[in-house]
Amino acid sequence: MKFTTRILGATVAAAVLSGALAGCNSTLGAPADLPLPSEVPEDIIMQTAGIARDTPLITVDGAEVPAEEVLYWVSNYADQYAAWGMTDLSMDMGDGQTLGQYYLDSAVETATLYQLMQNKADELKLGWDKEDQAAYDEQLQTMKESMAQQAGLDIQTQGDQVDTELVRLISYMGLSQEGFFRINQASFLYNNLMEGLFGAEGTDAPDTGKLDEAGVYHAKHILIKAEPTTDADGNVTDDGMAAAQAQAQEIYDQLLAAEDPMTLFDQLMTEYTDDVDSSGNVNGGTDGYTFGPGEMVDEFYEGTKALGEGEISQPVQSQYGYHIILRLSADNEAGYDKYAQIKMQDQIDQWMDEVQVERSETLESLDLQAFYDELNTLRSDISAASQADSAPAETTTPTETVAPSQSTAPAESEVPSETGTSAETPAA
Repeated sequence: MKFTTRILGATVAAAVLSGALAGCNSTLGAPADLPLPSEVPEDIIMQTAGIARDTPLITVDGAEVPAEEVLYWVSNYADQYAAWGMTDLSMDMGDGQTLGQYYLDSAVETATLYQLMQNKADELKLGWDKEDQAAYDEQLQTMKESMAQQAGLDIQTQGDQVDTELVRLISYMGLSQEGFFRINQASFLYNNLMEGLFGAEGTDAPDTGKLDEAGVYHAKHILIKAEPTTDADGNVTDDGMAAAQAQAQEIYDQLLAAEDPMTLFDQLMTEYTDDVDSSGNVNGGTDGYTFGPGEMVDEFYEGTKALGEGEISQPVQSQYGYHIILRLSADNEAGYDKYAQIKMQDQIDQWMDEVQVERSETLESLDLQAFYDELNTLRSDISAASQADSAPAETTTPTETVAPSQSTAPAESEVPSETGTSAETPAA
């Protein structure tokens, strides 16, 4: 997972649950708690796991991580697998590890990462500041307005009802309002660390040499996609590579003969490239892509690396067809941002290798199946209360409502030259 300065959400209980905790104010830290609905216990973890929510379950370089944060990640992973019908936490994963143990180990790793952000931000004096608070407050308010709109509530006249639903949603995640704030802090602290260490004004700020060392490149390309042909039975009779190569070579020859190949490149890219979105617009526009190791198919990445700035490659074959690549300077804002992301990922990997984590006896003795079952019982109670409150008064059959829906990240455009996500950190 990559941190962003965006409110983190639950995988199943609905990301937008932002405790848009209405009591946000200009003071730094968590907003004042909103009143709890009657069906929400004072301590969700006590009710579901039998321990107080602030019980330390692990320490990360000596810093205690409370039960509600570790168990939030347990339920987060469990929710993901439950969507595939995997609800028996005693199930053997095939290597002697049960599904529940896998959830617990994954939760400990993710909770460790999040606590590391707090530890390192404090250590390097790059912690929570007024800018973070303002951004957090703004996002909470935006989410609150969005949820009110979705629920058909007037935020001005029905603010208390909106607040109640927000608290229910946070509780559905198994979190207190303070716990929700703490977990969401991590993405902002990550950004503070990245900017303070590797940003333009950071202690290890980028320059042209460092961009090259980090493998940051900027390029645009003309993709001629290979279009396979098949017979009546669907068998491929021609992979289309030869035709794609021939067309790419013709385009390259035009560029080679041009007095102004840079200008012609944009014209030919607009006319011929198959790297377009559903509307026919060139992915990346005329600016192209800024990327680092592992973000593009190897042939595209290595083809770019082999060029000097301003040079155009001969047709380069990949699984998609043939690329004609124009390398540009990465010495710009996009290049600096990519550098910071790569260096920060490397730094996190190092910190995670060096971190000292201690697991408590309480952690090891938890009955995760019982916890998850109790949490789902509480979720049913929360959903029922929400349904009852939203049912039209004049009807006897309440309108059905469901558990908070999962919000999804914006879909990425399918760029033929991309291989997928970059280096992975524990998922949020």
